[in-house]
Amino acid sequence: MVKRMSQQLVTRAEAVEIADGLTQRAILLGLLLLLPNAYWITMMELVRYAGHPSNIAPFANVVFIVLVLACLNPVLRSINKRIRFSWLRPFSVTELLTVYLILSIGTAWVGHDGIQVLMPQIVYPFRYASPENRWEELFLPLLPKWLYVSDKTALRNAYEGGHLFWQPENFRPWITPLIGWGSFCIALSILMIGLCLLVRRRWMDEERLTYPVLYLPQEVVKPQNPIWRSNPFWLGFAASAFVDVLNGFATLYPSFPSIKVRVWHYDPLLASLFVGYPWEALRGTRMSFYPFAIGLGLLLPPDLLLSCWFFYWFERLQRLIGLMVGWTQLPGYPWTNFQAFGGYAGIGLFALWIARKSLWQATTRAISGLDKNERWGLAMLIFGLIFLLAFARTMGMGFVTGLMFFAVYLLLLVSITRIRAELGPPAHDLHYAGPDEVLIAVFGPQGLPKRDLIVAKLFYWFNRAYRSLPCPHYLEGLKVAKDRSLSFGKTTAVMVLASVFSIAAAMLVHVYAFYAYGITAKFVGPAITAFGGEPFWRLQGLLAAPPPPNPYPVRAMIAGTLFTFALMWLRASVTWFPLHPVGYAISTSWSMNVLWMPLFIAYLGKMGIMRVGGYRAFRETALPFGIGLVLGEWTIGSLWLIYGVARGIQTYAFWV
Repeated sequence: MVKRMSQQLVTRAEAVEIADGLTQRAILLGLLLLLPNAYWITMMELVRYAGHPSNIAPFANVVFIVLVLACLNPVLRSINKRIRFSWLRPFSVTELLTVYLILSIGTAWVGHDGIQVLMPQIVYPFRYASPENRWEELFLPLLPKWLYVSDKTALRNAYEGGHLFWQPENFRPWITPLIGWGSFCIALSILMIGLCLLVRRRWMDEERLTYPVLYLPQEVVKPQNPIWRSNPFWLGFAASAFVDVLNGFATLYPSFPSIKVRVWHYDPLLASLFVGYPWEALRGTRMSFYPFAIGLGLLLPPDLLLSCWFFYWFERLQRLIGLMVGWTQLPGYPWTNFQAFGGYAGIGLFALWIARKSLWQATTRAISGLDKNERWGLAMLIFGLIFLLAFARTMGMGFVTGLMFFAVYLLLLVSITRIRAELGPPAHDLHYAGPDEVLIAVFGPQGLPKRDLIVAKLFYWFNRAYRSLPCPHYLEGLKVAKDRSLSFGKTTAVMVLASVFSIAAAMLVHVYAFYAYGITAKFVGPAITAFGGEPFWRLQGLLAAPPPPNPYPVRAMIAGTLFTFALMWLRASVTWFPLHPVGYAISTSWSMNVLWMPLFIAYLGKMGIMRVGGYRAFRETALPFGIGLVLGEWTIGSLWLIYGVARGIQTYAFWV
């Protein structure tokens, strides 16, 4: 009887917890944290170039903030006993996940492949145009000047620093570009949310995808989680925390010993391995031992871990063999980015094909009004697409080219969001293989109208890479809503609101940083120059000296797609086949060059423990140990980064 009553009490407590829902307190707290979070990310990744939490999934900064809020619950519980005030009660699981969702959206927009790329481009072309590069002759007259800052005073002050951004001579030239690009970003977010609302039923209710990225934050916010009393968890936490504490002091005081977990390709020992013919083809190979990456690997499926390692070295082998047989003389060999695009395209096309009936039914329900959430999803998708096409047309892109451009972009959204929902890899880069590069590869720079080519490269900022793509976070937000019995309509409204505030916060923080620190004065690292200049230097090369026709990128895309289909067929036909096509798609990326070794270490450890002790041993030891590795490094690493920003000094960066 006592046991039954206790179970009923637990059930009621869970019901109350779920019913707590989308509280005003959680939404307001998340929105208020967007501005300091945007400042922190910008200072880390752009100004100081030390620590890049928006390059991995889940975002380290967001998990750290939610962990801090969860640790405040005992304090709030004690205060609430003395002061009965509802806004001072402990945070519920749903409230913490709401904050997690809002900050994830904010980090995605301000992150390394979002507005952080856009803002340097707004100030770059009119600053660096010169008679030598011929930009004034090649493309500047065709740029939509209402989207770029051309005022000489505003540009000079932004690059020199030491100014207040709200001074009229500084901020006035930014008003029109910020409104223009801000509306474009909002339309992008509406398009993504609409897409997620349409695929939600298929991927959540019918296929029951697992959404692995949510596992870690859900463990962090779980009340009275047994993991906090687990010895393996604290062993992992202490091990990674010790590494970061030691390396942090070694960064500040070089006489301190350090534990080298970041081994770069220019490390003398590693570089000495790839000297002479043909091993020079492997130059650029990196090795690392990031504790948090090993921990994340322990949370991933073994077939994905093995596939990441296998296909990483498959790409390296292509370079080695190519040098030996003379293929490296072909322009762009081995066309890694286009092979990867073929992999992503194959995954996206297959996901759409197997869901074709479900998507048709969702569209039918939306049109007939049987499902208001899908109706909103279809309306948002159509509105976002029409707005983006009209925006591109206003910039000078033809309708047909715009339609092809955003069709490729939608395919990538489906593919990357599907990959995250099914397997949750920590990185999905796809550098330099967005719709702009795909159209140039298919038609050639001379096969596209000049204005279409220019506008396609101006859209480079949200297609440079896809590590911090917001779309998977929107779908994960809907997954949280489903698991917590929240209204999809209210969750959608919160995500739209969070997107608007995130975009505004990211833009304002960047403008502040430009004028306070100076783009060429105190910005550390190559990001600001690379982000700002890459599309324009690329345009200069395409327009001043158009390259000859090159059929190999298109062949690489086709080969990558067919190879992905072959891997899917093998997995369906051969039960023991260990390789996953997602591993092929993501393993040629920049991030996998850094992550392949930690993920392979995780694979060996995971398979070894399961072989010896079975799944129960893995569940009781390796899983909490892996979570401890992640939280230990992200906690101490985040504290070092906060300390560096506060003191204005360079501190240890736990990642990249």
